[in-house]
Amino acid sequence: MKNEIAQLLTESPLRSAVKGVTWRLVATFTTILIVYFITGEQAKALQIGAIEFVTKFFVYYIHERAWVRISFGQCQAETGGNPNFG
Repeated sequence: MKNEIAQLLTESPLRSAVKGVTWRLVATFTTILIVYFITGEQAKALQIGAIEFVTKFFVYYIHERAWVRISFGQCQAETGGNPNFG
């Protein structure tokens, strides 16, 4: 059996964007609830949530793309013939 060296996987910009959107939906909903419980104002909660969604999406995307370029914690792994890898 031949051991194969797995290629280091990286994320595409589209994957980073989709991860950013899905995470922002969860996090923004949480923020909207917190603001609503503190202020009791639905309009204010939605306004803050909307601003937070857009701003933090871009911050998250830049952060993700920067980490793709950093080699810290990345390594090549031997597959050892594991059919579940790759």
